Amino acid sequence: MAANFIKNAQDFARIINSGRVVVIDFHADGSGMPQFPAQHFSTLEETWSRIGVDFYRVNVDELDEVAMEIDIRVVPTCVVFKDGKKVGYAGGVDAGNIHKLMGSHVGGWNNSGLSSVARTDSIIESA
Repeated sequence: MAANFIKNAQDFARIINSGRVVVIDFHADGSGMPQFPAQHFSTLEETWSRIGVDFYRVNVDELDEVAMEIDIRVVPTCVVFKDGKKVGYAGGVDAGNIHKLMGSHVGGWNNSGLSSVARTDSIIESA
């Protein structure tokens, strides 16, 4: 499963206001900055989509107005939206941060099956 790319601000608004929990990976291609590995993001999507979480990606170079609106300060950053509101985010490429973010903001979280992922407290924020 591959995350869908959001291509414009109208789609972004429609997606985050869909009534579903949405996770968006804000990244920059070719910036020299590390990216959250696409394979790991795909694994997260496969795991969490079973309980109704939608996953998308935004290239901040292509949608800079969206990145500024959401106040993206570092790439990559994963953001969780509920009912159109930013409820949490995790910056950087640490998979443990992303799992903690998901556990903090998505109902149905269960630590089973994820023990191989390191868990850290760095750069986990609630909006």
